[in-house]
Amino acid sequence: MKMSPQQAMKSAIQEAYKGATRVSPNPLVGAVVLDANGNFLASGYHEFYGGPHAEVNALKNLTTEQLRGATVYVTLEPCAHEGKTPSCAKMMAKLPLRKVVFGLVDPNPLVAGQGADIIRAAGIETENFSDTYPEMKMELEEVCEAFLWNFREKKVFVSLKIAQSLDGQVGLLTGESKWITNEKSREYAHYLRACHDATLVGRGTVQQDNPALNIRHSAIQKANRVVVIDPRGTLLQEASQLQLTRIHPPENLLWCVSAKENSALDLPFAKILKIQETTDGSLDLRDLLQNLWNQGLRSVMIEGGPQTATRFLKSGLVNRLYVFTAPTVIGAEGGRSWTEGIGISEMRERLVLKNPQTMSFGADIMTTGRLS
Repeated sequence: MKMSPQQAMKSAIQEAYKGATRVSPNPLVGAVVLDANGNFLASGYHEFYGGPHAEVNALKNLTTEQLRGATVYVTLEPCAHEGKTPSCAKMMAKLPLRKVVFGLVDPNPLVAGQGADIIRAAGIETENFSDTYPEMKMELEEVCEAFLWNFREKKVFVSLKIAQSLDGQVGLLTGESKWITNEKSREYAHYLRACHDATLVGRGTVQQDNPALNIRHSAIQKANRVVVIDPRGTLLQEASQLQLTRIHPPENLLWCVSAKENSALDLPFAKILKIQETTDGSLDLRDLLQNLWNQGLRSVMIEGGPQTATRFLKSGLVNRLYVFTAPTVIGAEGGRSWTEGIGISEMRERLVLKNPQTMSFGADIMTTGRLS
């Protein structure tokens, strides 16, 4: 099948997403190989952290004759350095390829143009796809957005997941919230949970729901990490009654408390993180995220209640929003809105999603986008 450059890169993007739950802290990467006549030969993706990269998986079963004059499309510049795997750029430089087209320059200073230099030095043409087709640059950046954010900003990538009614309510004033969305939506939410390094909730969510917060998806077998924000250590007396402490090993459960009030605290069932307070006595969320970064986390998904969601939104710390909307109305009088703590005085202050996309799960609709 003959493919245009845009079709080849879109196919590489689709390949990349196949590794979404297993590659962190590496980026999602996909690759497609076209023969000398532009016909599809093979594809591959980075399957798991420490495993072969996308280029290796796409090229491994092709003969020298098939590769003569071929073009490789890859979503991110081939790596120049030797890490857990050999350099993809050096591997490709030994092949009889005509051209390597990469979607984005790798922000990792160990690569950052060096991969393309190695390939060009071997007499193989290179092309930065984003320069040629700038209309696809955002799509390519979204593939590995957490990785790019990590390297560019040296910060944890933060997603916020919300399940709401048509009128923006996430539960009742009584605390009842199960279930607003349907089973298909909830299954996809577990997939999203697996795509992040950790799930973050506030004390109120744990107190009200006693959640397990593990990954329950028929196609995914993965242990995840959980972050609990409990500034005053309110939940510590009932820790033995919580599903979290029974299901998750201590190294996967991170308990965030005030450094001021719990300076000598130690926990047998979780790793304690002592977070600085702000002037109003709440935990400093930037310090909290820095602590998570220091623990090796590179992405977290917030699944807490309105108070937790509002605090992160008001602090400008949410990178991506996932909003699942069910075709129901709860009503503001007896419900709780996930934006109840946010108010603007002018329309220009409103939060706007960049490149919004929607997916349907039965009657539910999920909207996602980057927050500008």
